[in-house]
Amino acid sequence: MSVFVIGNFVTFTDTAEGKTRYQNFFSEGQITFAGNTYQLLPFNYQGAQKTKSGDNISSQLTLPANPITFNWVQSAVNGGWQVNVKTYQLTDAYDPYLLLGDETWIATGLTYNTQAVEMELSSAIDAIGAQAPNLRISREAVGALPTTGAIRSG
Repeated sequence: MSVFVIGNFVTFTDTAEGKTRYQNFFSEGQITFAGNTYQLLPFNYQGAQKTKSGDNISSQLTLPANPITFNWVQSAVNGGWQVNVKTYQLTDAYDPYLLLGDETWIATGLTYNTQAVEMELSSAIDAIGAQAPNLRISREAVGALPTTGAIRSG
């Protein structure tokens, strides 16, 4: 049986406060990686889920239930914070070495019970009521682009 350890780096971007960074694997407090310092936050990242029709992609961050966490998640949802999650495979010394996933979301909802607060994350394009990032497809970004809708074969 093969066992490997994964860890997550999460960056929350709030337009008013800026960026805050957390990780969920290094229990000694904070870790510096790729020039950024990440504080410890006990969370579980559940990864992407897609509906049967494929029209919405969502994910969740699960945090311990307490008034501080609840208010913080509520602020993230009400503010439409951008959430970037990077998942790494870790060495035995808990050093990240293999990037497994890099996903960007918008905080769109929350659920809670006596045990946990769950932050619902949705694709920035599918986030209902949220502003989609202002991205523009350009020749510089993606290469040659078609100039008409006409398709010719051969």
